[in-house]
Amino acid sequence: MTNTKLVQTLKTETNSLKLQFIDFTKEYATNEYNRLASMTFDEVRERWGFFDVKWNRYTESKESFRIWNKIVKMEYGGIENYVTNEVKNAEEHYEISIHKLALRIEKKGLNINALKCTTSHVGRNIETTLTDGITKVRAFTIIAEGAIQKPHYSYLVK
Repeated sequence: MTNTKLVQTLKTETNSLKLQFIDFTKEYATNEYNRLASMTFDEVRERWGFFDVKWNRYTESKESFRIWNKIVKMEYGGIENYVTNEVKNAEEHYEISIHKLALRIEKKGLNINALKCTTSHVGRNIETTLTDGITKVRAFTIIAEGAIQKPHYSYLVK
């Protein structure tokens, strides 16, 4: 069980990461929805499928194929619902990553009651330095995203 005070401190220190990550997710989800909604089945199959000789059929090989199928069937209920769903997933990812980060920091043996934090942005990433006056821990993110790469990030702790 993670320390509630540490989790709250990390949430406060990394709020700018959360907002930035959600913005990246909204932009990506909007573009992805529009891109996939405009493609035909054959275009999707050509781009993300492969022909399985053993079974003599095309096989879905990427998540985008599954998403495209749901978009065409209108299971998401339009772009607004799709983007909202992706933002909800991004917020869940943020919450989970904060708890994982807190566990990793707790293992470093910091005195949580004497904790001081400083956070700064390094380009698109953030770096948080935590110290109790004796031990110093540096936690930083690596954010990746692009035109066809869904936004995601990881924490590194040193």
